[in-house]
Amino acid sequence: LREGLRFLGRFEFTGGDQDNLASSQKVQKFDAIDYGPVNNPSSGEKKVSLICYGSNEVYLREAEHLQESKLDMKYYEEFKHFAIGELDDANIPSGVKLYHCVAVSKSKLSLSRVVAGMPRNHEYRADLNLLKRYFSKVKSIMFRVGEGIFKLHACNIIHGQIDSHSIMKFGDRWKITRLCGSVVRGGPFSMTRLGAHSPPEAFVSSQKESSSASKNPALVAEPSVDIWAFGKLIYEAFVGESIFASFVEPDDEDLQFRCIAGWDKRHVKILTKHLSESGIGALGIDLVYNCLRMEPSTRPRSMANILQHEFWKEKY
Repeated sequence: LREGLRFLGRFEFTGGDQDNLASSQKVQKFDAIDYGPVNNPSSGEKKVSLICYGSNEVYLREAEHLQESKLDMKYYEEFKHFAIGELDDANIPSGVKLYHCVAVSKSKLSLSRVVAGMPRNHEYRADLNLLKRYFSKVKSIMFRVGEGIFKLHACNIIHGQIDSHSIMKFGDRWKITRLCGSVVRGGPFSMTRLGAHSPPEAFVSSQKESSSASKNPALVAEPSVDIWAFGKLIYEAFVGESIFASFVEPDDEDLQFRCIAGWDKRHVKILTKHLSESGIGALGIDLVYNCLRMEPSTRPRSMANILQHEFWKEKY
């Protein structure tokens, strides 16, 4: 009986049940346990996130391209797509219209947790052997992430939300997550996709009120968006703190948006000083500096250029 009541015939919600599904929301996310298909129970139980689309338009913009692209999954979270209309045993509450559902594998360890253990000026950093091992490990993770972004771009996909929280460990591999919500190059991002990881062009300063900035609805998905985020990620992984720590309260999102909207050489100069103090050499500073340039056209042209940078050949 219990198996017959499972959502889509295989999922049990851990944060509630099917009654949590709302008819008015275009995208909803839930934690669940995947018991696998009825005809293959030996696949075992897996913790997943369910992304349910009540809008076919949103699904087409933010997820369909993932099904059509031949992604090398050693770089990305595992996901499985379900077209609701094809299932007779979906067990969806009456009155709730769903078109698609994507089940995404979950991980307990994010890069943000690792970075939090090596903050700037921490006593750990006084141990040069420990610091070198940390730098060496982080560098290998960054290169792998860079490869993953490069391969996304090769498939004409712009991620749009690269940060330390979207890099997760699955087994012995670090992978890029949050693929749902990415868009095809040249398309528009959902405003919920933009945030503290986004580049200056993702924000517009208010003409009426100089102390505020809003998300830019005209932002076009281009590689430069992910290149900025990758530079920010490298900085924070090696320095051990947010790029905002020297400018605004790290937890104040409005101040962060204003900071990015007003980004200039002064900000980057301070960050390069912190990189140097943290033990990063001139090559690493050059890479981050160029990724975090204000104007998209002045950043590296592609992830291929970034992966060919001499920084990656430097030994610790």
